[in-house]
Amino acid sequence: GEVEGLAKRMVNDHTSYLRMNHYPPCRSGASEKENAGVSGDGERNTAEKSPQEPPPLGISPHRDAGFLTVLLQDDDCHSLQVARFEDEDHRDGDADCWVTVHPVPGALTINTGDMAMIWSNGRFRAPLHRVLTDPSKERYSAPFFYNPGYNELISPLPCCCRDVTSPATMASSATAGEDLNGTGTKDLEPKKYLPCLWGYFRAVRFAGDLTDLGVEIQTSHFKMVVGSGKVEEEKRDKEEKSSTSHVEKQH
Repeated sequence: GEVEGLAKRMVNDHTSYLRMNHYPPCRSGASEKENAGVSGDGERNTAEKSPQEPPPLGISPHRDAGFLTVLLQDDDCHSLQVARFEDEDHRDGDADCWVTVHPVPGALTINTGDMAMIWSNGRFRAPLHRVLTDPSKERYSAPFFYNPGYNELISPLPCCCRDVTSPATMASSATAGEDLNGTGTKDLEPKKYLPCLWGYFRAVRFAGDLTDLGVEIQTSHFKMVVGSGKVEEEKRDKEEKSSTSHVEKQH
């Protein structure tokens, strides 16, 4: 029921938009990409990386704030890269590994955003990604950002969470690995995120794109520690008040 309701709201009340991007060539790209361990076609090479000389970026590393991004890439210039390591919410893997997302002609690239991460209780991750410049080719792309309505309160869907307070769940702790009534509950994790108002999240993220607010708003600000939700909520409220005061000063 909650999934059907969400799907209906995403059709009737959303804040989606289409953007057209153009990345002109950057002549310094060749040598700097080599310093970063990335060749001109976006593939990794064995050159030693120089921390002082990162590759010139068309877009700096970021995660998409919304629900889903549907991207039409440039078939002739492969510059989109995704991080195989994960920071803040998820730390795992090679901290120096960026992988080029090569477009498939005639296909679309789908990226999950921060709101999909919260709705799914972390099952879908919002990947960190960036766009490199190319020394000789210009790049065009068309991302469609599929976002919820501004008044949508984003919270993990019940079907994606395990209710740690229910009698059935507590009883299951005595029977390791048992699937509760065939529902797959044993594979679910407890609720990880506090509710997040999309309109507020988007406004603060957008404000951070235009000016330095100190700390950019992230899903980690809404992450809760099981058993200490009150502490995490108080911490989040304090951060929100600080961010709001910064935004008000801009007007």
